[in-house]
Amino acid sequence: MHPLIEYLIETSGISEASIVLLLMLPLVASIVAIWRQIIGLRTFGIYAPILITFAFYQLGTTPEGHNIIQGLKYGIALSIVVFVSASIAHELTKKIRLHYLPKMSIVLSIVAIGVFFMLVVASYLKKGGFISIDTLSILLMITVSEQMIGIYIKKGRKSAYLITIGTLLISILIYFLISWNKLQEAMLKYPYFSPLTLILNLIIGKWTGFRLKEYFRFKSILNQNESD
Repeated sequence: MHPLIEYLIETSGISEASIVLLLMLPLVASIVAIWRQIIGLRTFGIYAPILITFAFYQLGTTPEGHNIIQGLKYGIALSIVVFVSASIAHELTKKIRLHYLPKMSIVLSIVAIGVFFMLVVASYLKKGGFISIDTLSILLMITVSEQMIGIYIKKGRKSAYLITIGTLLISILIYFLISWNKLQEAMLKYPYFSPLTLILNLIIGKWTGFRLKEYFRFKSILNQNESD
């Protein structure tokens, strides 16, 4: 562990896990940027995947340590309930003429009620681990549903679902990455790696080539040009 990290833990009482997550944030944001700018797959911006990733991590945190499978299981279950509830709420309100903010308030309220009933069912089925999940994780997931509905309203159901899947996919991949013990140890040992991601983002920000998705999309045209 780097001496600066040891000093911070000893003098301030900040937990090691909190420092790791803070140092991971620039890396997580950079991966989301690569996912969008280099690979070409869409997400709900950069904020939502970060929220979902750390919500998954929080859901996997136990008194004994971090349980990757628990975080994945509870995270996916909560995501499904949140996004299905948001879709149902939008279908119920889309024909009612309302201003955007009151409509979103209704949507979020219905999502919250959906999550509440999920907890009731979990309690009935004696799923104690699910009942004890952190409230902050639930709130983070619920707030993400607003961005899904925003896409739903602007671009339709298909786009909203595809972007939702893309957002969940990158969030799960990053969740596995930040849960990797070797990476966590490296971050604590070499904390200066975190600000180095600024250089990476400068490179990504100057990217002018094809995205990976476009190579597959226009593969037939590129092959035809090469043959010509």
